[in-house]
Amino acid sequence: MYRILFFSLCLIISSTSFAAIYHWVDLEGTTNYSQRPPHNKSIPSQKIIINPPAAYTQPQISIQDSANEIAKSNTARKEANDKIQQQAAGERAMRERCNTSRNNLAELDYGGNRLYKDAEGNYARLSAEDKTQQREQLQAFINENCS
Repeated sequence: MYRILFFSLCLIISSTSFAAIYHWVDLEGTTNYSQRPPHNKSIPSQKIIINPPAAYTQPQISIQDSANEIAKSNTARKEANDKIQQQAAGERAMRERCNTSRNNLAELDYGGNRLYKDAEGNYARLSAEDKTQQREQLQAFINENCS
């Protein structure tokens, strides 16, 4: 117990004893800084007092305010993540539509009197004019949306 008290007292005394710095210019013109004044008392010296830095105090916020900030941050991140996932899903759907359009165009170019499946799942035979019109529509879609 006494050791801790003695150690604490020594720390307090040492921190206050080194709290000042002396500044002087000696007879040769050299600027000096020291924790002790010059030995020659005829040399004027200036005592510079150094105050210890103030302890950093973090602004006090309540636990509820902190929790609210965390909840807002989590919500913002979730919204951003959902937006990215929606964009990715849209890009995947567009790639699938492009692949389907390219396949349909290839089937139209294959020729012959074949049955073609429309968007509703119905089968029909296309005339030459219908094939040309379908080919133009597919090519226009591919040119606009597919890279």
